[in-house]
Amino acid sequence: MPFRSRAVGSLVELHEREMRSFLQVWGRFVASDLPMPEAHGDESYENRERLAGHVLMAARGYLTRIGEWVGRPVSDVDASKDPYEIASRASQFADDVLSAYRRHLAEISNEELEPQVHRTRWGELMSVENLLEHAVVHPMRHRIQLERILAGQ
Repeated sequence: MPFRSRAVGSLVELHEREMRSFLQVWGRFVASDLPMPEAHGDESYENRERLAGHVLMAARGYLTRIGEWVGRPVSDVDASKDPYEIASRASQFADDVLSAYRRHLAEISNEELEPQVHRTRWGELMSVENLLEHAVVHPMRHRIQLERILAGQ
């Protein structure tokens, strides 16, 4: 499916790569039985399943927020909020969400990327492009964290 905006198309492609890379490394991490990263009070680090659920639900969250921002709500993605259930079918959940990125974001125009008037759930003002960049980096950061643990074994 062609994208109206090359920027959006490139960011969606990068997001797909990073999500798949995260899941591959997460799978190796699960098999390693190494300890979880230090939680620092973050419940997403309670265990392996919660971490995967966190990354996967965030991917869905970025997509649905962008849909809200551009006035085209995304309502055809799995709405599960159970990180354990989502982690149990991580690959399929990711496939479905990543497919939805292509379906829903292909029509975003360059003009829709510009306004910095959208507020994130954590309170910052961002453009659609900024939030897509954040979506790319989020699984990357978690992947690198797990790769460091795996390298230290």
